Amino acid sequence: MKIPAEVKEAAKELIAMYGSHFKYLGKSDGADFYMFKFPDDEVSGFPFVFRYKDGEVLTIEGFAALDTIRLFIK
Repeated sequence: MKIPAEVKEAAKELIAMYGSHFKYLGKSDGADFYMFKFPDDEVSGFPFVFRYKDGEVLTIEGFAALDTIRLFIK
């Protein structure tokens, strides 16, 4: 899946340090959700989730990121 340029721009610092690796979580309320994937050997703490809708990106961090990811676990 192609990651929108706006999401890559919001994650540019992460991409600079770890490369451009994302997982598409799914769609909810008309927005697409992407999770930044850290390398397997990286200890990173909380994940970063990016909500993309109508060209706008919202970065979700901390416990809110975990709650968001949980919405897409089946």
